[in-house]
Amino acid sequence: MASNKTLLVTILVTVVLSGIWYWAEKNDYFQTAYQYVSPSEQEIFHWQEDDSAELLIERYRQHFKDNSYSFPRQKVTKIKLYRNTPFISGLSGKTLKQEYVDTLIRFCNDTANYTWDETTWEESESEYYFRLYNKQNKIFGKIFICTDGCYMIKSIPFTPRMKFGGLSEKGVNDMRNLINDKTKWE
Repeated sequence: MASNKTLLVTILVTVVLSGIWYWAEKNDYFQTAYQYVSPSEQEIFHWQEDDSAELLIERYRQHFKDNSYSFPRQKVTKIKLYRNTPFISGLSGKTLKQEYVDTLIRFCNDTANYTWDETTWEESESEYYFRLYNKQNKIFGKIFICTDGCYMIKSIPFTPRMKFGGLSEKGVNDMRNLINDKTKWE
């Protein structure tokens, strides 16, 4: 009887600790330094009651060249790529070689890589995610990406340059090439 109780407690503790670890890993709880835009600045890009799609698109376009909305708003020193697999993704990352870091940042800020397609996906549906690190080794940016079928992308912190988060054909091809080119990864 005591061994069953010990087994049950061990399983329960393992499940609770795994859940806490997963939550902390998913939210980068111990190592973040995001620079979000203010709530009033973000409100500009949310659908308003009287908006048409054209009006919302125009509000995005007005801020394409505004560097206060550029991505990721800090100097990037390292980028890591992870498969978006619960529990094990944080253990299986690969690091982008330093000479390609600026290439990925330019990709993120180039509006030609995105379309105005409506996005209806969640971050959990992404195939991959990138973590961007600063010189203090803090995570200050994330990019969730789906290149197999849904062609969506989402950045944290937000940038209007990614339009509504749909990847253009050029964007999908460039991202696939980057992810799959083993010579660009350590």
